[in-house]
Amino acid sequence: MTGGCPLGGRWYTWRVLSVQRLSAHARLDDSPGALAHAKAEAATGDESWQQWVEEYQRGEALILRLELILEVSGREPQVLRSSGGGFFVESDPHAPKVEQQIAELASGDFAVLARELTAHGHHLDVYELGEMYVHVELDEELRRRLAAHRGQAPKGATDPA
Repeated sequence: MTGGCPLGGRWYTWRVLSVQRLSAHARLDDSPGALAHAKAEAATGDESWQQWVEEYQRGEALILRLELILEVSGREPQVLRSSGGGFFVESDPHAPKVEQQIAELASGDFAVLARELTAHGHHLDVYELGEMYVHVELDEELRRRLAAHRGQAPKGATDPA
C-alpha cells in the first residue's frame, strides 16, 4: 500500500507503514566521558549541569545510556535504532518514575528516526511519534541500583516520628 501528497507542485509517494513498537532500553553509563562532560559544563557556570553533578555525587541522580528502538511493518518489517549516552535522570525508589523520565528523554531522538524512515521511503511525522507510548526497559544493573536506592527515604519525605 502506498500513500502520497503534493508538495511544492511535485507529488511525493511513500509506502504506508505501521509502528509495532517504540521502546527505549536504559542502562547505566559509567563512562568517564559522561561525568567529565557534565563537570566541564558546570565549570563554565551552567547551574543546571552543576545541579546534576551535585545530585550525581550525592547518589540522587544516575547517568544513563539509552537505545531507542522503532519497530515498523509495511511491505517488510524493519527495525531502526538510535543510541546515545550521558543522560542524567533523578534516581527514585519507584522504577516507573525513572521510566517516565527515560520516556521523555527518548523523544529527543524521534526526529532522527523519522528522517531515517523517510530515507527508506516511509513517512512518519515526528509529532506522530511524540504521541506514541514509549515502552521502557531497564537493564538488570540499573534495576539493582534503583533497588539499593529504595533503602533511602524518597526526596521530600519526612520522618513521622
